[in-house]
Amino acid sequence: MRVIAVILAVIMAGATALAQVAVPPPPQPAPDKTASSGPSLEVTMKFIQDKLNEMGTVNFAGYVHDSSNNSDGVQKFSATISNVVTNPGACTLSYHRLVFNNGSREHDENVSINLRDVRSITVLPDEQDWQMYLVRNGDTTKTVKDVPDISALVIKLNNGKDPTIRFYEQELADRVAKALVHAVELCGGGPKPEPF
Repeated sequence: MRVIAVILAVIMAGATALAQVAVPPPPQPAPDKTASSGPSLEVTMKFIQDKLNEMGTVNFAGYVHDSSNNSDGVQKFSATISNVVTNPGACTLSYHRLVFNNGSREHDENVSINLRDVRSITVLPDEQDWQMYLVRNGDTTKTVKDVPDISALVIKLNNGKDPTIRFYEQELADRVAKALVHAVELCGGGPKPEPF
Protein backbone atom coordinates (compact mmCIF):
# COMPACT_ATOMS: atom_id res chain seq x y z
CA MET A 1 0.00 0.00 0.00
CA ARG A 2 2.83 2.28 0.85
CA VAL A 3 4.36 1.68 -2.60
CA ILE A 4 1.08 2.63 -4.28
CA ALA A 5 0.88 5.83 -2.21
CA VAL A 6 4.43 6.77 -3.23
CA ILE A 7 3.69 6.06 -6.92
CA LEU A 8 0.51 8.20 -6.71
CA ALA A 9 2.47 11.01 -5.05
CA VAL A 10 5.10 10.89 -7.82
CA ILE A 11 2.41 10.91 -10.52
CA MET A 12 0.62 13.86 -8.88
CA ALA A 13 3.87 15.83 -8.55
CA GLY A 14 4.69 15.13 -12.19
CA ALA A 15 1.24 16.27 -13.31
CA THR A 16 1.57 19.48 -11.31
CA ALA A 17 4.98 20.12 -12.84
CA LEU A 18 3.61 19.52 -16.34
CA ALA A 19 0.75 21.92 -15.70
CA GLN A 20 3.28 24.68 -14.94
CA VAL A 21 5.29 24.24 -18.14
CA ALA A 22 5.29 27.47 -20.16
CA VAL A 23 3.08 27.27 -23.22
CA PRO A 24 4.47 28.96 -26.32
CA PRO A 25 2.59 32.16 -27.28
CA PRO A 26 0.08 31.94 -30.12
CA PRO A 27 1.38 32.84 -33.55
CA GLN A 28 1.42 36.53 -34.40
CA PRO A 29 -1.43 37.72 -36.65
CA ALA A 30 -0.59 38.44 -40.26
CA PRO A 31 0.63 42.02 -40.76
CA ASP A 32 -2.00 44.56 -41.67
CA LYS A 33 -2.23 45.67 -45.27
CA THR A 34 -1.05 49.22 -44.71
CA ALA A 35 0.43 51.77 -47.05
CA SER A 36 3.86 50.30 -46.32
CA SER A 37 2.85 46.99 -47.86
CA GLY A 38 2.11 46.51 -51.52
CA PRO A 39 3.75 48.11 -54.54
CA SER A 40 6.09 51.07 -54.15
CA LEU A 41 4.92 54.60 -54.92
CA GLU A 42 6.91 54.58 -58.18
CA VAL A 43 5.32 51.31 -59.38
CA THR A 44 1.84 52.45 -58.32
CA MET A 45 2.06 55.82 -60.05
CA LYS A 46 3.49 54.25 -63.23
CA PHE A 47 0.45 51.93 -63.30
CA ILE A 48 -1.91 54.91 -62.94
CA GLN A 49 -0.09 56.86 -65.65
CA ASP A 50 -0.07 53.94 -68.09
CA LYS A 51 -3.73 52.99 -67.60
CA LEU A 52 -4.99 56.58 -67.96
CA ASN A 53 -2.86 57.20 -71.06
CA GLU A 54 -4.29 54.03 -72.68
CA MET A 55 -7.94 55.06 -72.26
CA GLY A 56 -8.44 57.34 -75.22
CA THR A 57 -11.75 59.14 -75.66
CA VAL A 58 -14.96 58.18 -73.84
CA ASN A 59 -18.09 59.00 -75.87
CA PHE A 60 -21.56 58.78 -74.34
CA ALA A 61 -24.99 60.39 -74.38
CA GLY A 62 -26.74 61.75 -71.32
CA TYR A 63 -30.52 61.53 -71.64
CA VAL A 64 -32.20 64.06 -69.35
CA HIS A 65 -35.85 64.04 -68.29
CA ASP A 66 -37.35 67.09 -66.54
CA SER A 67 -40.42 66.11 -64.52
CA SER A 68 -41.41 69.76 -63.95
CA ASN A 69 -42.54 70.14 -67.58
CA ASN A 70 -42.31 66.51 -68.79
CA SER A 71 -39.58 67.38 -71.31
CA ASP A 72 -36.68 65.27 -72.54
CA GLY A 73 -33.30 66.22 -73.89
CA VAL A 74 -30.00 64.65 -74.82
CA GLN A 75 -26.42 65.79 -74.41
CA LYS A 76 -23.70 64.01 -76.37
CA PHE A 77 -20.37 64.03 -74.57
CA SER A 78 -16.84 63.29 -75.70
CA ALA A 79 -14.34 63.18 -72.81
CA THR A 80 -10.60 62.75 -73.38
CA ILE A 81 -7.86 62.48 -70.76
CA SER A 82 -4.38 62.76 -72.33
CA ASN A 83 -0.75 63.56 -71.53
CA VAL A 84 -1.02 61.90 -68.13
CA VAL A 85 2.14 62.37 -66.08
CA THR A 86 2.76 61.19 -62.54
CA ASN A 87 5.57 62.47 -60.36
CA PRO A 88 6.25 60.19 -57.37
CA GLY A 89 8.77 62.63 -55.86
CA ALA A 90 6.21 65.44 -55.77
CA CYS A 91 3.19 63.12 -55.27
CA THR A 92 1.39 64.70 -58.22
CA LEU A 93 -0.84 63.50 -61.04
CA SER A 94 -1.35 65.82 -64.01
CA TYR A 95 -3.22 65.44 -67.30
CA HIS A 96 -5.01 67.35 -70.03
CA ARG A 97 -8.82 67.23 -70.00
CA LEU A 98 -10.83 67.90 -73.16
CA VAL A 99 -14.63 67.63 -73.07
CA PHE A 100 -17.09 68.35 -75.86
CA ASN A 101 -20.81 68.70 -75.10
CA ASN A 102 -23.06 68.50 -78.21
CA GLY A 103 -20.07 69.42 -80.36
CA SER A 104 -19.11 72.51 -78.34
CA ARG A 105 -15.87 72.59 -76.38
CA GLU A 106 -16.91 72.62 -72.72
CA HIS A 107 -13.54 71.98 -71.02
CA ASP A 108 -10.02 72.29 -72.39
CA GLU A 109 -7.72 72.44 -69.41
CA ASN A 110 -4.64 71.11 -67.70
CA VAL A 111 -5.38 69.44 -64.37
CA SER A 112 -2.81 68.95 -61.61
CA ILE A 113 -3.62 66.98 -58.46
CA ASN A 114 -1.39 66.88 -55.39
CA LEU A 115 -2.13 63.49 -53.85
CA ARG A 116 -1.48 64.91 -50.37
CA ASP A 117 -4.61 67.06 -50.88
CA VAL A 118 -6.94 64.15 -51.71
CA ARG A 119 -9.78 63.61 -49.22
CA SER A 120 -11.48 60.67 -50.92
CA ILE A 121 -11.68 58.63 -54.11
CA THR A 122 -14.97 57.12 -55.27
CA VAL A 123 -16.12 55.09 -58.27
CA LEU A 124 -19.82 55.36 -59.05
CA PRO A 125 -22.13 55.27 -62.07
CA ASP A 126 -21.64 58.49 -64.03
CA GLU A 127 -25.37 59.19 -64.09
CA GLN A 128 -25.38 59.09 -60.27
CA ASP A 129 -22.52 61.60 -60.26
CA TRP A 130 -24.55 63.87 -62.59
CA GLN A 131 -27.66 63.43 -60.43
CA MET A 132 -25.78 64.54 -57.31
CA TYR A 133 -24.38 67.53 -59.22
CA LEU A 134 -27.89 68.58 -60.30
CA VAL A 135 -29.27 68.26 -56.76
CA ARG A 136 -26.34 70.27 -55.29
CA ASN A 137 -27.22 73.03 -57.77
CA GLY A 138 -30.92 72.98 -56.82
CA ASP A 139 -32.05 71.21 -60.00
CA THR A 140 -34.18 68.51 -58.35
CA THR A 141 -36.68 67.85 -61.15
CA LYS A 142 -34.21 66.32 -63.63
CA THR A 143 -33.06 62.73 -63.95
CA VAL A 144 -30.18 61.48 -66.10
CA LYS A 145 -29.50 58.20 -67.93
CA ASP A 146 -26.16 57.51 -69.66
CA VAL A 147 -25.89 55.43 -72.83
CA PRO A 148 -23.70 53.43 -72.71
CA ASP A 149 -23.22 53.01 -68.97
CA ILE A 150 -20.16 55.00 -67.89
CA SER A 151 -18.25 54.86 -64.59
CA ALA A 152 -17.00 58.03 -62.94
CA LEU A 153 -13.88 58.11 -60.77
CA VAL A 154 -14.37 61.15 -58.53
CA ILE A 155 -11.37 62.59 -56.66
CA LYS A 156 -12.43 64.91 -53.83
CA LEU A 157 -9.77 67.45 -52.87
CA ASN A 158 -9.32 69.59 -49.77
CA ASN A 159 -9.86 72.73 -51.91
CA GLY A 160 -13.44 71.65 -52.73
CA LYS A 161 -12.71 70.62 -56.32
CA ASP A 162 -13.78 67.20 -57.56
CA PRO A 163 -11.80 66.17 -60.66
CA THR A 164 -13.70 63.37 -62.41
CA ILE A 165 -12.35 60.81 -64.88
CA ARG A 166 -14.83 58.78 -66.91
CA PHE A 167 -14.36 55.13 -67.95
CA TYR A 168 -16.18 52.70 -70.23
CA GLU A 169 -15.19 49.80 -67.97
CA GLN A 170 -16.01 49.81 -64.26
CA GLU A 171 -13.33 47.17 -63.62
CA LEU A 172 -10.63 49.50 -64.97
CA ALA A 173 -12.07 52.42 -62.97
CA ASP A 174 -11.93 50.26 -59.82
CA ARG A 175 -8.31 49.22 -60.48
CA VAL A 176 -7.16 52.79 -61.07
CA ALA A 177 -9.08 53.94 -57.97
CA LYS A 178 -7.42 51.23 -55.86
CA ALA A 179 -3.99 52.30 -57.14
CA LEU A 180 -4.83 55.96 -56.44
CA VAL A 181 -5.92 55.17 -52.88
CA HIS A 182 -2.63 53.33 -52.32
CA ALA A 183 -0.63 56.25 -53.79
CA VAL A 184 -2.54 58.75 -51.63
CA GLU A 185 -1.76 56.69 -48.52
CA LEU A 186 1.94 56.49 -49.45
CA CYS A 187 1.99 60.27 -49.99
CA GLY A 188 0.31 60.99 -46.63
CA GLY A 189 -2.99 62.20 -48.06
CA GLY A 190 -6.47 60.98 -47.27
CA PRO A 191 -9.11 61.98 -44.78
CA LYS A 192 -7.82 63.83 -41.74
CA PRO A 193 -9.40 63.02 -38.38
CA GLU A 194 -11.60 65.76 -37.02
CA PRO A 195 -10.53 67.12 -33.62
CA PHE A 196 -14.05 66.88 -32.14
